[in-house]
Amino acid sequence: MEGSILQVFPTAKWILLFLGVYLLLIVFLGLFYSRRIEDSDDLVVAGRQLNYVFMVPSILATWICAGAMMGAAGYAFLFGMQGVIFDPWAPALCMVIVGIFFAFRMRQAKYTTITDFFNNRYDKRAGFFYTIIQILSALAWLGGQLVALGIIVYLTTGFDMQVAVIIATIAIIIVTAAGGLWALSRVDAIGFVLIVAGLLILFPAVMGEAGGFGEFFAAAGNWAELPTWSMRFEPGEHGYLWYTGLLGILYYIAAWASLSLGDVSSQVLMQRALAAKTEKTAVAGFLTSGVLYLLIGMMPVMIGIAVYTTGMLADIPVTEAENILPWAAYTFLPGWAGVLLIIAIAAAIVSTAGDNSLIISTLIGHNIYRNLKPDATNEQLLKVVRICIPVVTLAAMCIALYFETVYRLIVFSGSIQLATIFAAYALGYFWKKANTTGAISSIFTGLVSWILLYRVVLPHTMEANLGVLEPGKVFMDWAVEDAIFIALIPAAVISILTLVIVSLATQHRDPAKPSMLSQDGENMESKPKFFWSKPV
Repeated sequence: MEGSILQVFPTAKWILLFLGVYLLLIVFLGLFYSRRIEDSDDLVVAGRQLNYVFMVPSILATWICAGAMMGAAGYAFLFGMQGVIFDPWAPALCMVIVGIFFAFRMRQAKYTTITDFFNNRYDKRAGFFYTIIQILSALAWLGGQLVALGIIVYLTTGFDMQVAVIIATIAIIIVTAAGGLWALSRVDAIGFVLIVAGLLILFPAVMGEAGGFGEFFAAAGNWAELPTWSMRFEPGEHGYLWYTGLLGILYYIAAWASLSLGDVSSQVLMQRALAAKTEKTAVAGFLTSGVLYLLIGMMPVMIGIAVYTTGMLADIPVTEAENILPWAAYTFLPGWAGVLLIIAIAAAIVSTAGDNSLIISTLIGHNIYRNLKPDATNEQLLKVVRICIPVVTLAAMCIALYFETVYRLIVFSGSIQLATIFAAYALGYFWKKANTTGAISSIFTGLVSWILLYRVVLPHTMEANLGVLEPGKVFMDWAVEDAIFIALIPAAVISILTLVIVSLATQHRDPAKPSMLSQDGENMESKPKFFWSKPV
């Protein structure tokens, strides 16, 4: 963080004051909504009473975090539109896919977690593997958010990073353990309003500095000198992010697929569908969120491109690109508006962290504990989940404080799901012959092939990233990230083919179960699968 383009804001004391007020507010909301919590379903899925007004911002808040806002601005600055296919385009597509194909049926089944789907469609072994992958993914995301919060507070106010992380962690634990999704959905709504307000103030200010929309679109550029507005795989030397041939094609597909298809099985996202008041509410919430996420997410993208176009930061190190959004707030906004944007970024981070804390604790309490004690009551499960919330949040805090770069792992959470559990989830939903043997085999072959292919691809990405920061040296952060994504698509294909082939080969000794059973064990084949379907 030394030599950062960010400076301590002149309004640092106001930032700290309002951040403290915000944390007190969410603690109050947690304690207020604790009155509605009587069993585990009340805590985890808000008693399945999440209405459209709160569902939409709650869905959006699962994605609008430090990575979505600061990362999108930074990658647009560096690579133009090619750099932001990962986010916001792919997550917006994910929400639409969930709304069209998955939300209606999942809410209809009345599951508490997606692990319940794996348990009923396959068996508890498949559910266990899904749970472990989700816990690891969410734990990395949670730790990453806490690191991001500490960094943004430190860089803009000079306040001790570790103290900021600890204070925020305590507030997150209280609101999550006390009020669960009831309170978090309200926290999400507040964060959503702050984010939109902050971006709507910053966006026109930056456009003005870039000479207005006409001059901006005519002169727009990016650090990598790629076609600024192109979202396709470019012919010739440009390819996708300068990768050409097969590597470039695989990378381009991964940009679209990792956080769209990869996240359709994400517990943190699907929990909103399971908590919706009705099936139609779930569908409408996700479809609306997909459109809004793209509209909101494009503002940081345009800000990033506009900042490069002004020429004011043309020579900054690529490692500083992620700080462009708060830098723009410092440079172009009056003090009060800069305070608002920083509080909005912090609110987005806190909201996402609370959501992930609840998810991890739910998976441990509702699924792992219930496997160990099948006769546990909902009241007992509530106690276990509440005990888990401070444990997992404090564990993530310790990881965040020890590994201050762990926030880079958040971009891989959707990727690990695409390579491992996507095939079992999607084919288990749509293909009646998918069986347990095929599902478990696909999880392991996808993971192993991803690791092996990563090792094959890494030397090529190291060569491509030679001299990015210093002549003769490889920028390993990008080399590793590129290799992970390029290896992802063939690994996902191998996982899908494994499930199909193994399921067909083992039908006699491992007959497939009904395509979908509800939480109560009811065969759902006679019920409509999509919101436009007619009853069978």
